[in-house]
Amino acid sequence: MHAVYRMLTREPYLTPAEAIVYLKLGSLSALYRLIREHRLPFRRIGRRYRFERADLDAWAQGYDSVLEQTRAARRLKQAG
Repeated sequence: MHAVYRMLTREPYLTPAEAIVYLKLGSLSALYRLIREHRLPFRRIGRRYRFERADLDAWAQGYDSVLEQTRAARRLKQAG
């Protein structure tokens, strides 16, 4: 319930448990595999992993970062 509450309150950083729910991953080991392979954007705050919601949204859409997503949208707007 705690993970759902934090997601609903729009906290800027998600914990690993919250990121699993948010990304609909199957397990904690799947999340840590993505981290280990540098395929998922994350931050280290102290010894803890944290995930910014905007970064996860961009990653889920196939972008490496929010900045890359913004640049791609700007290029499409200028071209069209």
